[in-house]
Amino acid sequence: MRLTRQPLAPPLDSSVSVFHHDAANPCPVLWHYHPELELLYLPRGAGRRHIGRTVSSYAGGELLLLGPNVPHLSYGYGQDDTFEEFGALFPAQLSSPAPGAWPELAPVRALLARATTGLVFGAAVRHAIGPQVQHLLTLPPWERLLSFLSILQQLAQYPESAYTVLEPSPPVHASPAAQAQLSRVLTRLHQRLSGPVSVPELAAEAALSVPAFCRFFKKMTQRTVTEFVKECRVQRACQLLRHAQSVTEVGYASGFQNLSYFNRSFRQLMRESPSAYRRRLVAGELVPPLL
Repeated sequence: MRLTRQPLAPPLDSSVSVFHHDAANPCPVLWHYHPELELLYLPRGAGRRHIGRTVSSYAGGELLLLGPNVPHLSYGYGQDDTFEEFGALFPAQLSSPAPGAWPELAPVRALLARATTGLVFGAAVRHAIGPQVQHLLTLPPWERLLSFLSILQQLAQYPESAYTVLEPSPPVHASPAAQAQLSRVLTRLHQRLSGPVSVPELAAEAALSVPAFCRFFKKMTQRTVTEFVKECRVQRACQLLRHAQSVTEVGYASGFQNLSYFNRSFRQLMRESPSAYRRRLVAGELVPPLL
């Protein structure tokens, strides 16, 4: 299938489109991509980032710079009512102007070239830059553009040790219909997450046979259904461990029907036991290791 632009309806009076998503105004799509670059800021919270074939965890918020046409799962997927994100979308032309044009932007263009597969910035950068991203929502187009260029210039001054480059991913060639098809499947999967997940039921939601659906799901998410479900359940467990439930209660509430399988899955993905993860939460160590 031919790679197709995700419709975003950018404003007519601005080259930088800003957005704000929370529980009351969620991202309208789940698994998606778009030709614009994206700068995303989460002031707080923890969860799972799924960008291309990179699946990892974040905590304490997020600051992400993502290149064009990189398939990714909405950060709001599976989150509770405390979730909030701010972001800006801007055209890829900024990273490749005519030779010799705007030499002052050379550091910014170098940064954007490194962001092709995605850059995740550390906590110090997030605390310094994130509120500026949030403030873009309050600015008229001209001031927004100047402020946005200032943000990119500041990011370009940080050393490479200040961010992590995400793993390159093969391009996903999917039509808008295929993306909508996957979004329906993910919505149904999320509704079933606390109990048994039926692959035939998900296949029926996609109007595909089970073998065709499994190939489709792996192509679109870079994960098998089993892997994806396990990662979603561990993410839910990470959220529930912040509350007063016992580890056993958390395991069952997250959809694991077997406590030993829950502990084994959690340790496999989080590199520690649920009890150890909870102890770090209580101690204020909110940044879990990458999955």
